[in-house]
Amino acid sequence: MTDEADAIVVGSGINGLVSAAELARAGWSVILLERNAEIGGFIATEERTLPGYLHDTFSSWHTMFVSGPAYAALGELLHRHGLEYRNTDGWVTASVADDGHATLAHRDPERTAAEFAHAEDRSAYLAVLQRLGENMASIGGLLGSEVRSLALVRHTFGLVRSGGLRGAEWWLRAAVTSGRAYLRRDFHGHEVDHLYAPWLLHAGLSPDHAGGGLMTPLFAGTLHGFGLPVVAGGAGRFVAAFRSLLGSLGVRVETGVEVDRVLVEQGRAVGVAAAGRSFRARRAVLASVTPSALYGRLLPEGAVDSALRAEAASFRHGRAALQIHVALSEPLGWRDPRLAEIPLIHLSDGSAGTGIACAEAEAGLLPRHPTVVVGRQSCWTRPGCPRARPLCGCSCRRRRTRPVATRPVNSTRRTAGPRRWPRAMPTACWTGSRGTPPICVTRSARSTS
Repeated sequence: MTDEADAIVVGSGINGLVSAAELARAGWSVILLERNAEIGGFIATEERTLPGYLHDTFSSWHTMFVSGPAYAALGELLHRHGLEYRNTDGWVTASVADDGHATLAHRDPERTAAEFAHAEDRSAYLAVLQRLGENMASIGGLLGSEVRSLALVRHTFGLVRSGGLRGAEWWLRAAVTSGRAYLRRDFHGHEVDHLYAPWLLHAGLSPDHAGGGLMTPLFAGTLHGFGLPVVAGGAGRFVAAFRSLLGSLGVRVETGVEVDRVLVEQGRAVGVAAAGRSFRARRAVLASVTPSALYGRLLPEGAVDSALRAEAASFRHGRAALQIHVALSEPLGWRDPRLAEIPLIHLSDGSAGTGIACAEAEAGLLPRHPTVVVGRQSCWTRPGCPRARPLCGCSCRRRRTRPVATRPVNSTRRTAGPRRWPRAMPTACWTGSRGTPPICVTRSARSTS
């Protein structure tokens, strides 16, 4: 078997999978190399708690994928190869404060706005969604363009054509404004802040980071437009559909192969070296890896401009998230019965508490009151939940990427949590980085009413 192809793709995370599929569809021969035993990167489904209970170890909700161009190009093919999404047309997300007060979002923007106390907020919320819809092509283009590309100029003029200079200025101001400042400026009540400030964490932002003023309406628009699609049977079936698709396109996939370096000749990448083997690329090498890995390890020192290498060396990962996967004996009991049907709930009071937790995390501290995300994919009765018993995944944003200690987890609940936990919550499992053994703990039953 020859180790030569038109393109060598390094890394089989979502970007590597999409790149390999798109190139193969364009008629290129492709070799996809992955150092782990399975493809998919941070997309996997595993038995993390009890036998027969399947948990999405990392990625669960595919809103950004389904709303993006890769799904537009590959979605139909992936569905032919077994991909199936479950979604909702009802209540889609919520935030619950420490006093039990809940703010909910429905797929219907008007039903969401109807929950707001101030008429001005209802009008402002619907107006910003309307403005987003009118400018989505240009905004999406700007977010997906290289900073120094002509496409950036083209999409900027698109904003000017749509809304004039004042409209383009509004979006520019939103892009440099924090989420907290935007929410305080444009809304009188607390509902929109309570609902969407925690969502900024999913973009790697705190409520006080620049860019939140743009990401807040983007999150609102995508949730209304696309919901929270979850893969039926677990995210692992997303990977299986991709593997099947790649096989049908003739992509050669090799796992357990860690690339040592990119081969460069006369200033051009011509292949990679991995475990004593050489993989030659006739047309391109694509590396779906971190800047640190690409410029610090894979590329030869003389192949990259020193200024670019120094810039890559300054790359820093964002805040980590600690996940706890739980197999439940019965559904969670919430004070607001509408929460029972909502798959993703933040335990937060909005910008105030989430901002403090982020500041503590940035200082290297464990937040005293972290923003907790309660995700329940089993709300939509997917396979992988024996005897229709529910699953629950809790995630809290934090700075460290390893547990502080391996002693039993403190089981004291926050008052923002469910009113009633199941009597038996058999097993919880902490998830670290891929390849790291999980730390499983048992939570003793206690009354929380």
